[in-house]
Amino acid sequence: MIILTIIVLFSYIKAGAQEMPDYVYVGVTKHYNVDPTLGSTYTWWIDVAEQSEKTNGIDIIWTIPGKFILTVQEYSAGCEGPVQKGEVYVYQITPPRDLIECVENISIAYYNAVTKKIIIGNSDYYIFKPGDTRLDLSPSNFADIFSSSCAAEIHWQINFAPTPDPITHHSVTKASVTGIGQPSKIIENILFPGDGVNFRNVVHTITYQVVDCHGNIFYTNTQMIMIKPRPRIE
Repeated sequence: MIILTIIVLFSYIKAGAQEMPDYVYVGVTKHYNVDPTLGSTYTWWIDVAEQSEKTNGIDIIWTIPGKFILTVQEYSAGCEGPVQKGEVYVYQITPPRDLIECVENISIAYYNAVTKKIIIGNSDYYIFKPGDTRLDLSPSNFADIFSSSCAAEIHWQINFAPTPDPITHHSVTKASVTGIGQPSKIIENILFPGDGVNFRNVVHTITYQVVDCHGNIFYTNTQMIMIKPRPRIE
């Protein structure tokens, strides 16, 4: 467990409503505060860099990954209060690029002599196979970021957009697929439906969360998965 060393006579530094240490990712703005005392001013530091804020709360935009020490000291009537410190772990997570693929080749088709049309006998879809790393987050694990006694893991969920049934043409929505760990670790193929009726692009989504053993969510992001239609066959 990461131990927070802090001198406390009055109140802890808090990350919003949560006590330190704090875990954030690059690009996040976070509010930190201590309990206010009437008439006091406060000096904040990030490591040794003094900040301009002089109240009991401060908003910080974290732009660089790493471990930082956030410090605050209270001043009142010419007297210095205790120095309070908290650890902030800023990490860089790189989401995958949006996945854009075409549906698979037609496997079943026949000619209807009455309507004089080619009938496709299978639904249009793209096959995402085990071992494909294009939907994985980087880094692959978070052991160096989070406490080993409270391991963090990737949770993901794929939500499918509605697509028309090839026979009835009624809109159908496939049930979501969820997993823990990297999506490349799946053991079965995932079929992403395409549109074989109107021949339009279909946009599905995958949403990621990095969650620790206490259920705290440290990161969330949603990426697009676009499935392009095959050429129309008349």
